[in-house]
Amino acid sequence: MKKGKFTLVMYLIVVMIVASIPGAGYAEGDPAFTLSKSAEQVMPDQALEVTVNGNNLKGLYAYEILITFDPDVVELDKAESKLDGFFLPPKVDNGKMTLAFTKIGKKAGEQGNTALSTIAFKGKAQGNPNIKLVSVKALDPNLAATEYSYRNTFDDLAGFEWAKLEIETLASAGIIKGTSDTTFSPGNNITRADFTILLVRALNLNAEADGNFDDVDPSDYFFKEVGIANKLGIAQGTGDNQFGPRISISRQDMMVVAARAMKIAGRMLDEPVSDLSRFSDSSEVADYAVNPLAQLVKKGIIQGNNDMIKPNDTATRAEAAVIIYRLLKK
Repeated sequence: MKKGKFTLVMYLIVVMIVASIPGAGYAEGDPAFTLSKSAEQVMPDQALEVTVNGNNLKGLYAYEILITFDPDVVELDKAESKLDGFFLPPKVDNGKMTLAFTKIGKKAGEQGNTALSTIAFKGKAQGNPNIKLVSVKALDPNLAATEYSYRNTFDDLAGFEWAKLEIETLASAGIIKGTSDTTFSPGNNITRADFTILLVRALNLNAEADGNFDDVDPSDYFFKEVGIANKLGIAQGTGDNQFGPRISISRQDMMVVAARAMKIAGRMLDEPVSDLSRFSDSSEVADYAVNPLAQLVKKGIIQGNNDMIKPNDTATRAEAAVIIYRLLKK
């Protein structure tokens, strides 16, 4: 068989298999797919590299990925697979790009975290190329397919422009979910359990939990993540082996557990802390929170609000998204 015909046949096999098997919708805890970019803005003739990443994979054998971009700002240069197998170069149509890949023969699927492919763009004009991951159809070695769909925006972010990028980025990566298909509820308080879930999943933390808090039941949706956080010493509870999972978390407690999680994940080293005195309400910070908050300030993860930390205010979903986004950037 000629190479050109073989390429076409293999692509059609991949697409037909994906299309013929019903795929489940994305759910928290499933594998996730993300894009990492060498730059957010480009100039004419500037090179821009995008990496497609698979996170928490559980036997990825083949995929079909849809990516969008602004064709007035960038154009495709080339794309390469990071995996061994058959990779179809991108099919591009007016700012939409499809990539397909499959392993050949009886091979084990990819596990864990790995780069799937790299895409090289070249700048055509100055601006934001607006490169976004739209969907991924993934097959396991048994050719069972799952479809992952990534929204890039919500309808209720007016007034929360300071958190819009962070919310949309985390939602596109599957790290955080909306309260519905079209809403994020950015001003709602976030509970201690829900913030713990975000930390554990965002940082890929794991541990063999041999116990849990007395007020966390095995049937609770947060049982696994809170158990991992308890085992690792990230979540230390409210006393008497109670966690208060459904209580809204305070801003200072959110920052404390974020600092603990970063250390466990190897993202923050112990170092001399910065001074909190530049914040007008620094005296309101509890003693146990002073050092963690100061470390986060030094890392740029906490920037304050009108020269205030507001440590005892309850944290909102928007604030939690910003914290998670910033710690992932460090």
